[in-house]
Amino acid sequence: MAGTNQYPKIIVVLDDLFFSSKIKEAAKSLDLNLEFTKNTNGLIQKLKSEKPSLIIFDLNSKACNPLESIKEIKSLPDLNNIPILGYLSHIQTDLKDEAVKAGCDLVLPRSKFSKDLKEILTKYLTQKGQYST
Repeated sequence: MAGTNQYPKIIVVLDDLFFSSKIKEAAKSLDLNLEFTKNTNGLIQKLKSEKPSLIIFDLNSKACNPLESIKEIKSLPDLNNIPILGYLSHIQTDLKDEAVKAGCDLVLPRSKFSKDLKEILTKYLTQKGQYST
C-alpha cells in the first residue's frame, strides 16, 4: 500500500457532511485511514497512486456520477480488484441493480449501512467481501 500509514486506506466519495462524520467515527475506532472526496475529479489517478483497500460511494451523490466512476474503475486492470461498496435509499431497487451491473461489489440501503457500518468495514476489510446482507 502506498503511503506511510500502516492502516488500511479507504477512499469515500460522498457529498453528505452528516454521513461523512458517521463514517469517520466508525473508522476511527477501527484504526482505518480515510480520505474523503466530494467528486471524482482526479479519482482514477488517486486510486492508481494510493491503491486503497476499499472504495465507498454514495450512490445518490449529486456531485459526481457514481455509476460511471464504478464502471471506469472496474474496467481498469490495475484497479478492478479494489472492492467497492455503495449505499442508497432502500426504495431505489433499480439503482441498486444498476450499481451491481456497473461493478459495485456490495450495495446496501443507507439505513443498514449506517447501522452496521463498523461491522461491515471490519468484515469487508478482513475477509475481502464476505459481508452477508
